[in-house]
Amino acid sequence: MFIEFTLLKESDAVLLPLATILGFLSTGWLIGIAGVIVVAAGVVFFLKFRGGSEKISLAETAKVTSPIEARSMPPRRPSIDRSAENANFSKDLADANAIASLPIGQLDGIYEPSAIEPLEESDDEGLLAAIDEVQDDSEADSEFRAIALRVLGGFKTSNSVEALSQLALYDLSATLRAKAVGMLADFDHQSVFESIILSCADPSREVRAAGARALVKVTFDRGDEWARFALSEDQYMGRQVARAAVEAGLAERSFDRLTLRDEKSVYEAFALVYLMIKTGEAEKVFDAIRDHRDVKIRVALLHILKVANVAEMIPQLSAFIAAEPMSSVVGDKAREVLLGINAMPINA
Repeated sequence: MFIEFTLLKESDAVLLPLATILGFLSTGWLIGIAGVIVVAAGVVFFLKFRGGSEKISLAETAKVTSPIEARSMPPRRPSIDRSAENANFSKDLADANAIASLPIGQLDGIYEPSAIEPLEESDDEGLLAAIDEVQDDSEADSEFRAIALRVLGGFKTSNSVEALSQLALYDLSATLRAKAVGMLADFDHQSVFESIILSCADPSREVRAAGARALVKVTFDRGDEWARFALSEDQYMGRQVARAAVEAGLAERSFDRLTLRDEKSVYEAFALVYLMIKTGEAEKVFDAIRDHRDVKIRVALLHILKVANVAEMIPQLSAFIAAEPMSSVVGDKAREVLLGINAMPINA
C-alpha cells in the first residue's frame, strides 16, 4: 500500500506540472481570443467614430467654430449683380448720343425772327369813342364797355390792338378780360402775342382758359415770337413774358417737345427755353435737368444751356454737377457744358 501510494504521489508530481501547463495554455488561449475580440471591436469603433467626425467637420464647420475663431474670420463679401446698373448706364449713354441725330441737336442758336408787318392806326370816330369808353374801368360802366369791346373787335388796327390789350390785362371784370383775349386771337397778328401770353398767367381761371385757347388759335409762328423776346433789348418785358410762360405751365410742357422730330415744334420749345435762360427764369429748367424721367430731355436742356452761353447760369450748373453722381451720363454732359460757357452777360 505504501508503495502504491508512493507511486501515485510520484505520478501526481509528474501530472501536476503538466496539468498546470495545460491549464495555463488553455487560459492564455482564451485570453488571446478575448484580446483579439477587444482589439477588433476597438478598430471598428475607431473607424466609426472617425467617419462621424469627418461628416461633422465637412457639413457643420460653421456650427462648431468657436466664438473666438468666428470673430477672427473675415466676413464674406456678398456678390453684387451689377448687370441691371450697367444696362441702365448703357441706355442712358445711348439716349444722350441720340440727341445728335434729332432736330434739337442741330440747333446752335436762335434764328432772326421774321419782320412784323405793322398794323395801321385808325382815326375812325366810333373806334376812338370805344377806346375812350374802355379806358373807364368802373364797374358801373361795365355794360357800356362790353359794347365798346365789340366795336374794338371790328377794327384790326394798331390802336384797337392796344386798347384791347389794356382791357385784357387790367380790366376789373374777369369776363371782359377773357372776351378781350379772344378778340385779340381773332386778329391773329404778332402784336397780340405778348398780351395773350400774359393772360395765360392771369389770376382768373376764366381768363387763363381764354389765353390758352387764344394761343392755340393763332397761326403765326410762335417760335419766332419767343425768339423775338429773347433777342429784345427790353429785358424787363422779356422777363415778364418768360415768367408768365412758367406760371402758366407752358414752359414745362415745352420740355417734352424738345426731342420730337417735328422741326417747327422743336424750335418753338427751344426758343422758349432759350428765352427762360437768357432772362434768368431758369429754375424750372434746372429742375427738369435734375429730375425729368427722360434722359434725352435732360441732355437736350443742357444742350440749350450750352447754346445760350449765359455766364449767370454757372452757379446753378456747378451746384447741379456737385450733386450729380460722377458716373452719370447727364453729369458728364453738364461738365462739358460748364467748360464751354464763356463769361458773357445776359443778352450780350
